Parts: sequence; structure tokens; C-alpha cells
Amino acid sequence: MENEQHAYTVEFQDNYGVLYFENVKAVNQYEAKMEIIRKFPDVYIRAVSENETMP
Repeated sequence: MENEQHAYTVEFQDNYGVLYFENVKAVNQYEAKMEIIRKFPDVYIRAVSENETMP
């Protein structure tokens, strides 16, 4: 099983409708999403995409 981390951009929205983007490193998209939810439990995740350009 591969545990190599990849770069992801997570787009999320707060309760006021403000959109945010955060770059994270994670093993998969689910873990990237969960990292944001752990930091900001009240946000709505709109998108998670793999970011090939982030080192």
C-alpha cells in the first residue's frame, strides 16, 4: 500500500458564504478534506482537487 502524500487544493465555504482555498498535503482526497474539517468543523467542502504544481 502506498502512503505517498500528494498536494491538494481544497475549496470550502463558511456559514457566511465566504469561499476559501487551502493547499494541503495528504495521502488521498478524503484525507485532504478531513484535514480541513478538523481545522474548521463548520465549513462546507465544495471541491478537492489534486495540485500537480505544488512542491
